Amino acid sequence: MIHSSTHSSLVLVVDDEPSICWALERMLTGEGHEVITASSAEEGLQLAKSRKPSLVILDVRLPKEDGITALPKFLEATDNAPVVIITAFGDLETAVAAVRNGATDYLTKPFKLDDALRTCRAALKASVNRSAPTTTEPMVLDQSVLVGESPAMQQVFRQIALVADSDLSVLITGETGTGKELVAAAMHRHSRRSSRPYIAIAPVAINPELIESELFGHVKGSFTGAVDDRAGLFERAEGGTLFLDEIGDLPLGTQVKLLRVLEQGQYCRVGDVRPRTADVRVVAATHRDLHDAIRRNEFREDLFHRLTGVQIHLPPLRDRTHDIEPLCRYFLKAMNYAAGDAAIDERLLTSLQERRWHGNVRELKNAVGHAAVVARGRPLVMEDFPLPKPGREADGESSPALEHVVAVWVEDVIAQENGDLENLHAQFLAATEPTILKIVLSHTGGNRAKAAEILGIHRGTLRDRLRAYAMDDVSS
Repeated sequence: MIHSSTHSSLVLVVDDEPSICWALERMLTGEGHEVITASSAEEGLQLAKSRKPSLVILDVRLPKEDGITALPKFLEATDNAPVVIITAFGDLETAVAAVRNGATDYLTKPFKLDDALRTCRAALKASVNRSAPTTTEPMVLDQSVLVGESPAMQQVFRQIALVADSDLSVLITGETGTGKELVAAAMHRHSRRSSRPYIAIAPVAINPELIESELFGHVKGSFTGAVDDRAGLFERAEGGTLFLDEIGDLPLGTQVKLLRVLEQGQYCRVGDVRPRTADVRVVAATHRDLHDAIRRNEFREDLFHRLTGVQIHLPPLRDRTHDIEPLCRYFLKAMNYAAGDAAIDERLLTSLQERRWHGNVRELKNAVGHAAVVARGRPLVMEDFPLPKPGREADGESSPALEHVVAVWVEDVIAQENGDLENLHAQFLAATEPTILKIVLSHTGGNRAKAAEILGIHRGTLRDRLRAYAMDDVSS
């Protein structure tokens, strides 16, 4: 529940939609604030100069001058009062430009009034004496990094914009293929460290015996093969950003040394006792549940807390199917695909949105590339796409890949001239059940009681089925 504020302030709302002005005015008046409204940046600036509001709520799309361009003028007119940007056209570029130009926070329409109220309260607590923004140049977005129009991605853009310029460690979570490295790279590009190195590494891809040498460097003779002094990734990333992908797979011994860098800003090369300082922002990512890893003593809790100065979660593609269309169109545009916007029709889009995409955006990108090669310039159809990748179904639905295999088997039987169509179900069981029984019994080490429990049948039924398939010797 939202509770009323105890301090009254003057709030200026600048939006050309009367319904938005009315809703915000009613909400903030109920908090005890005085609210004035304007429908254009020009009108709003006049009110800002004459009334000096404590908070400005500023829309991006306005009749003449847009909110991002006018933002520095509002800061000047109000002596750096907090400004909350609102827009129905959110993307990473808008979010970063808003924050870089001095906005305190960022809301995307449609927003819930409770969320807007929390944002306004936090903004009103911001210091009116904060320093002016360092630059008013709009950020240039490389759209090869992140594409998305869904509310979930709008929230990701907002988080990136708010934390990009800080030195807080960031932990990015999400399934494989959701774009965690893209988020890390975007944060670096939009940070004050952007002119310094950005280095990405996945410790799981490195020989465990060499991880510390890779991260911290080594001195000559410290181990077999160390024929020269060598700088590590922390040294090479000095002043910039170091992205550690799949941090959950980092060995415990190395976790201790990484913790020291995060806590003290110091490390030692392997074989050396002289500490070196590290001015490096660490961004980490994982698809694992680190809380579970902590419970199993596979990940240090103190390191987890050091890494999560900010945590950004990337949703799986199945939870943001609205983004499939802009993603597909972006991938095709990047390939200069001849059919252009006509390459994807509504029927195809519906089929793509119904697909599970276990590999998330990475799988979608590869599938679109495959389809483009097959289609050779014409509009795409579902048959151009590769078969779905098998994956664990969270909702109990059958895998599309399994459905395809079954469909092919049934069609083959039907196509046979002498096919026994009256016993199709029995034929299917005879073809598949022995394999199922064999795999489950192997999984249980031959324990029939456990196997029957997994299969959901009585132990006597399992015994009868094994006899029917002459599989009595599979287990005891």
